[in-house]
Amino acid sequence: METAAFVCSHVFADCSPVLLVSRADGDWQLLCGSEHTAGEVPKVVGLVHFFERDRTLLEIRDLAVGWEAERTHVGASWRRMKTVSAAH
Repeated sequence: METAAFVCSHVFADCSPVLLVSRADGDWQLLCGSEHTAGEVPKVVGLVHFFERDRTLLEIRDLAVGWEAERTHVGASWRRMKTVSAAH
């Protein structure tokens, strides 16, 4: 069964790369880290499609629930950290 991922409009449209991946509440969220319009509804896509589109995401395919990973640009190292909600 395909794993669902929530993505922002910039990532969905392939206008911006994934720079922040969050599993704060268990769901996969692939985000660009930029500002978005108020009320934006994320798109739901199959996670495997983004692993195929950006092979560097495979480096964090084992990201645990309650954690997030960020990078400054594609090709930069991922920095993993516990999410604030998971740390308390």
